[in-house]
Amino acid sequence: MAELTVLTIHERDITPELCQRCARCCRVEIKIANTDSRYRRFLREAGFSKLPAVVPQGNGDCCDAAHEVTLDMGPCRHLVTEQDGLGERFACSLYGKPERPQLCEEYNCVSWAKALNTYNVDNKTIQHAQLTWRRFEEIEDVAR
Repeated sequence: MAELTVLTIHERDITPELCQRCARCCRVEIKIANTDSRYRRFLREAGFSKLPAVVPQGNGDCCDAAHEVTLDMGPCRHLVTEQDGLGERFACSLYGKPERPQLCEEYNCVSWAKALNTYNVDNKTIQHAQLTWRRFEEIEDVAR
């Protein structure tokens, strides 16, 4: 992924069309606070991914300190992926249905990041949305 140094994406840029090309927010990640090294090793051995990196020549963990870890559970089971002439296109199989979670219905990644004070180039969801938005803008420029 290209490196970002400045964010220019705004709440108004998060449209259904952009979301259908990004879908980064449809990855289910679970944060677990205060995990010790023993529990982090257990989680890795149980097959979970996206924990802090293991230090080479270490004890099979990143460090000895207790801290938060993030488990990447992968994409939501309701996310549908298709290919078209522009690449991947995503859809929610619950879109427009009453069983669709309220959070999904109302979610705007930029608003959420700003509310949580995580609107920065280190936020993976915002990075992905920004890069998708740039590609989206380039496609529209070529079409004009």
